[in-house]
Amino acid sequence: MRSFAPRSAGPWLAVLTLTAAGTAAALGYALTAPKQYRATAQLLVSPVAVSDPNFTGLDVLRDTGGKRTAAATAAALLRSPPVAEVVRADLGLARSHDSLLEALDSHVVDSSDVVAVTVEDTSAAGAAQLANAFADALVKQRTAGFQSQLAATIRRVRQQLDALSPPARSTGVGLELQKRLAVLGGFQGQPDPTLRHAGQASAPTSADWPSLPRLAGIGAAAGLAVGLLAALLLALGRLGGRRVGGAAAPYDRGVSDRLVDRLEERLTARIAALELERERLSGREAALAAREKEIAAKLDELREAAATPAREHVDGAPVEAAAAALAARESALQTRVGELTKREIALARRAADVASREQAVEGRSEELAVRAAELEAQVEEVERPAMQVPERPPEPDRETQPVRLVAATPEPPEAAPPVAAGAPNGAWNLIALERLVSDRGDEFPDRRDEWSSYLYFLREYAAPDGTVPASFDWLIQDTFSELVA
Repeated sequence: MRSFAPRSAGPWLAVLTLTAAGTAAALGYALTAPKQYRATAQLLVSPVAVSDPNFTGLDVLRDTGGKRTAAATAAALLRSPPVAEVVRADLGLARSHDSLLEALDSHVVDSSDVVAVTVEDTSAAGAAQLANAFADALVKQRTAGFQSQLAATIRRVRQQLDALSPPARSTGVGLELQKRLAVLGGFQGQPDPTLRHAGQASAPTSADWPSLPRLAGIGAAAGLAVGLLAALLLALGRLGGRRVGGAAAPYDRGVSDRLVDRLEERLTARIAALELERERLSGREAALAAREKEIAAKLDELREAAATPAREHVDGAPVEAAAAALAARESALQTRVGELTKREIALARRAADVASREQAVEGRSEELAVRAAELEAQVEEVERPAMQVPERPPEPDRETQPVRLVAATPEPPEAAPPVAAGAPNGAWNLIALERLVSDRGDEFPDRRDEWSSYLYFLREYAAPDGTVPASFDWLIQDTFSELVA
């Protein structure tokens, strides 16, 4: 049997050993774990008052119930799958939208109108790029919907104003319609007035995880807790050897030594396991570093091969074969971009259908209100004393006659410039399409709003000279078939 010089040193030795082991394990994990970076962009919400009649029928952010609900709504919209899909398309990422949403944290800052857009990524630059992309995607999506609804609302208000008689245009209803038309006209071509990108995210200088001090504290606390438990077990084992009558029984050194041996074996095995884990992690880190060097060397070789086309072979393969492989990869990437664009356009069409149904209901309500105003104007005209004209029978008062809305015969449009069919990037030109919609849009009133929405969407991808990429040829041919057929 072993004997310990100071018997009371056994429990404290176990506490110190386990505390040191827990700290070492936590430090080993902190040094080998992959780093995570966090970057934050900011959105500023400027809600519209609920009582503002100028934005009736427009999907803008408003505070309801006397609370700051507009900022919370913007934070919730950031976490929607359509916004993540726009981020994927803009950055050309292969990640799923679920993976992007898991890395996103959007919340309102201290009950204000500022929304923080925080993204976590394994790269500092990648985290900043994703945070800014999420903020820009929401602003872009809200702006597209706002401009589509704004065009329909302005056209509807103009029709209501044209339907009023000249005297009625100078009364309360006509003046309100003119005022609203002037206010709404100032927002044409502008982003959503209730949401804008307030602060760009920058690449963080240090990783948010793992935190070396934090992990060291956690490991030390865990080791200390296990050590105290082991010391308690040792103390209970010694107290169990005392007699019930109160007199100290002879110390059973055999039982105590077995307990200490068992604890020492467990501690030794645990320390050995921690050492093996640390060695495994160190080996993994070395393997990753070697792999990184290998990839960097391979990239250097590929760059050198691309910069010197005169060489006949690259790693034993012909240069022509390498160029063909690169061309195939570019073609596959272009096909993928086209598929994503089709999906985004399908989502936009669904949103436009829902918006058009809501606008039809609102338009019917406003038409009834205009009709009521017309009837009131007619009653006033009937009650007004008729002016007598000598030696001429009174002519029927045109203002008291039933108002008939007759569609004006459109003047023949000017000859629109032909759409460029031989453009290098595609078969259509955005400037020519806008001219066709402006000149002949009145001939197709039920399609004009849809054409305006697609023209606003195509501006994001058109070249400065108006050239549209070839991937949108099928969309233009299908959507603007009445104009370009």
